[in-house]
Amino acid sequence: MSTFDSTKTRLADLLKGIEVGEIQLPDFQRGWVWDDEHIRSLLTSIARAFPVGAVMLLETGGEARFKVRPVEGLDPVTVPPENAEQLILDGQQRLTSLTQVVNGGGKVWRLAGLEWR
Repeated sequence: MSTFDSTKTRLADLLKGIEVGEIQLPDFQRGWVWDDEHIRSLLTSIARAFPVGAVMLLETGGEARFKVRPVEGLDPVTVPPENAEQLILDGQQRLTSLTQVVNGGGKVWRLAGLEWR
C-alpha cells in the first residue's frame, strides 16, 4: 500500500540531498529550461519569504524502476545513480535553479543580475 506524506523539509536539506545525490531526477523529466526572469523571480520570492510552491518527491525502491540522473550542473560521476533515495517529480525547475545558485560558481548569479562573491 502506498502512502502520501506531506511533511515540511528545510530548503537547505533538500539542496544538500541534491548535492550528494540522494535526490535526483527520473530520466523522463525534461531538462532545465528556466530563463533569467524565472530565476530572478524565484530568488526575489525566497528573499521576501514568499511561498514558492510545493515539491513532489517519489521514494525509490518500489516496483517502478526509473533510470535516474542528477540535476543539471552536477557531475554524474560524483553523484552516482545508486545514491538516489528520492526522485523529483514536481519542482525540478525551482530546485535545479537553486542548486545552480548554490553550486554554479556564479553562472546563475550573473544571469540573475546579481554579483557573485
